[in-house]
Amino acid sequence: MDIIISDNWLRDYLQTKAAPQPIAKYVSLCGPSVEKVNQVDNDYLYHVEITTNRIDSVSVYGFAREVAAILPRFGMAAKLKPLSPNRNFKQVDNLPFTILSDDKLVNRTIGVVLTNIKNWQTPGWMSKRLTSCGIRSLNAVVDITNFVMLEVGHPSHAFDYDKIKNNKFIIRESKKGEKVTSFDGKTHELHGGDIVFDDGKGEIIDLPGIIGTKNSVVDKNTKRVFFFIDNNDPARIRKTSMGLAIRTVAASINEKGVDPELGETAIYRGIELFRQICGAEVASKVFDNYPKPYKKKKIILDKSFIDENLGVIIAKEEIETYLTPLGFECSWQKDKKLFVGIPSFRANDMNIPEDVVEEIARIYGYHNIPSELMKGSLPNPLHKTVFPIESLIKQTLKALGGTEVYTLSLVPKEYVGDNALKLLNPLGKDTEYLRTSLKPSLIHAANQNKSVNDIFHQFEMANVYLSGKDDLPEERMTLGGIFYGYSYRQSKGIIENLLSELNVNAEFVPEDSQGFRPSRRINIKSAKTILGEFGILENDDFIYYGLDTKRLIDAYNPHPSFKSIPKYPPQIEDLTLVLPERTKVGNVVQTIKVTDQNINKVELTDIFKNAYTFRINYQNPKKTLTNDEVEKIREKILKNVKLKFGALQKL
Repeated sequence: MDIIISDNWLRDYLQTKAAPQPIAKYVSLCGPSVEKVNQVDNDYLYHVEITTNRIDSVSVYGFAREVAAILPRFGMAAKLKPLSPNRNFKQVDNLPFTILSDDKLVNRTIGVVLTNIKNWQTPGWMSKRLTSCGIRSLNAVVDITNFVMLEVGHPSHAFDYDKIKNNKFIIRESKKGEKVTSFDGKTHELHGGDIVFDDGKGEIIDLPGIIGTKNSVVDKNTKRVFFFIDNNDPARIRKTSMGLAIRTVAASINEKGVDPELGETAIYRGIELFRQICGAEVASKVFDNYPKPYKKKKIILDKSFIDENLGVIIAKEEIETYLTPLGFECSWQKDKKLFVGIPSFRANDMNIPEDVVEEIARIYGYHNIPSELMKGSLPNPLHKTVFPIESLIKQTLKALGGTEVYTLSLVPKEYVGDNALKLLNPLGKDTEYLRTSLKPSLIHAANQNKSVNDIFHQFEMANVYLSGKDDLPEERMTLGGIFYGYSYRQSKGIIENLLSELNVNAEFVPEDSQGFRPSRRINIKSAKTILGEFGILENDDFIYYGLDTKRLIDAYNPHPSFKSIPKYPPQIEDLTLVLPERTKVGNVVQTIKVTDQNINKVELTDIFKNAYTFRINYQNPKKTLTNDEVEKIREKILKNVKLKFGALQKL
């Protein structure tokens, strides 16, 4: 997850003299990756990439904690200032409110009613900070909720108290088909099982943790605000957000499992800002439903375990120095065992001793751990692996002018048949199904390329997915390719070259099929096994081939049979035949070959209109053939091709 942190805002909670560039450099070595730092007016902005498991760092305060722990390792003094909002205000209970929730859906809910909103104008300093971090400034009430989210790391929400009927929240699962209209005016149909807020009469007034709804949003006519913090089941938040294609900042944070303990800090920080900026007054008690408070867990590990896994010896005092600024509590027992108390904001990603060692290692600095080459003998190659053969196929096609492409495995409905496997939760209509053939994807890619290139050969070797008996699909490795700008014979020659390189003895059998032009498609067979197909596509200027990779590999012969060099030389001659239209040249070649046992080789060498020139090798392994013997064989050839095809010799 990428976030933007303002340097001016960061220094509200970070005491250091370090400049922005060194901060970015050294934090990237031991913590979150700072992709760049750019100056905007009198501020610097850190563009930070936070990994999914470190949601505790997705805030100004969380990032400040990381910086304060890392900078001292590079000789720069740094101290984290506490985030302690003012709680010194009079709590009254003038306005009632009820929250009914299911512990399976919600971890914690906190709320308070605020009245007498005197100012809706966002102060310049707050507006500037929000804008610099990528959040649009709207009004003081909404901006305070966003400000708290960015500063503390817990999303918050503001409702119009008077729009909530019965002054009640019922937190429940949605029913399939229920509809909500978000504050931006878009209507969404729920799939069922989503976390929603109900007003007690069946009307949904919020999609918590994702987006607010139009029927409870605050506006300039709002007199009383219900400021609310909810910490929900992250898995359900993720499912709803992706299912409805609503990707808000709040959803991106909530789906990663926000620390419920942060809710209390967030609510009081929000109250502080409402009183300071809006002149608001607290008109209710602070509602706080926290059924399962965090119980601090400990991880115990030996000093020898740390040393062995790190590969370096680090003193006990140093280890404490690394861990304590990150919020961990450390204590040693007999100088051998380390007891580490895990703070609530790290409870999700700190579970085993290796996690603690990783924290020590990153603050110590991976760059400080000495590198050492692995020892031992090289492993034996994998037994009967297909990777070398697949690589040979790809390299051969590249040598023959092909270009390897990669297309998506997820395809739209029009690319597949009736038995294709459909995703339960697709991202869109273009990625609903698992592909059953490479052909549609390759055609799509070829259509994109033909406007740029006059001639090309593109191929792909990848899995297709077929319905199986079990829950999982059958994954079948397939080779497919498209020729554009090539003649039929050029294209077929490339496939013949590939088969020859693999020592596959194959034959080409004409057979029409849907999607190909009539009489322009062939099956590629080897020992009665169909390896694939080749032909001119019906609706495109493309020539397509598809081969079952497993069958092709099974037919592959790594050790071709050896033939000794003939003792006696061949007689070679070119024979030009005039063939009637629609005569299949392959059949003519085969007929010539079987005419006589002394015909060793037949090749098509030239074509002019309907005249085809064949180069024939006459050879006998036991003697040199005479001219008279060759003439007799030639006469047999001319007789056979005339009877079978109506072919005549052109003199």
